[in-house]
Amino acid sequence: MPRKAAKEAAPQPAAAAQEEPAPAPAAPAAAMSEAEVEELPKAIVRRLVKDKLAHIAGGGEGGEVIVNKDAMAAFAESARIFIHYLSATANDMCKESKRQTINADDVLKALDEMEFSEFVEPLRTSLEEFRSKNADRRSEASKKQKEKRRKLNEESHPQNENDPADDAEENDD
Repeated sequence: MPRKAAKEAAPQPAAAAQEEPAPAPAAPAAAMSEAEVEELPKAIVRRLVKDKLAHIAGGGEGGEVIVNKDAMAAFAESARIFIHYLSATANDMCKESKRQTINADDVLKALDEMEFSEFVEPLRTSLEEFRSKNADRRSEASKKQKEKRRKLNEESHPQNENDPADDAEENDD
């Protein structure tokens, strides 16, 4: 794991940024500390942990698992740190390819680099399912959009229903 030592040293620039005077908060919401801003939503973490533990313990969602508040905080903080480490490693993969935008392949390579290779294939499969589901939704939305345009076009241009030229011909007879 050659990158772990390098990644542990990475937070130093963030510490240097904290020493600089921070700009005055623009709104009350900006008064939140950096830790609060970076915190993962507790409800989501709780649901993920409880669902997974219930699945392991009781073979489904029927089993109730009680998780201590401190343990839940530890799960949330561990997940936050993992996300930071994964994103920094994926960013390194991106920069090695001389790009500025991290893509899914960078994340998969980062997982492999971090020695989480067992997650790469399930994640790749999940990503493909997500992409195909999204493609289906996009094509359905595109069809609906085209149908809507067609109907609007028909409504704005009726075909010979009340043509003034026809009315003039009838009056000439």
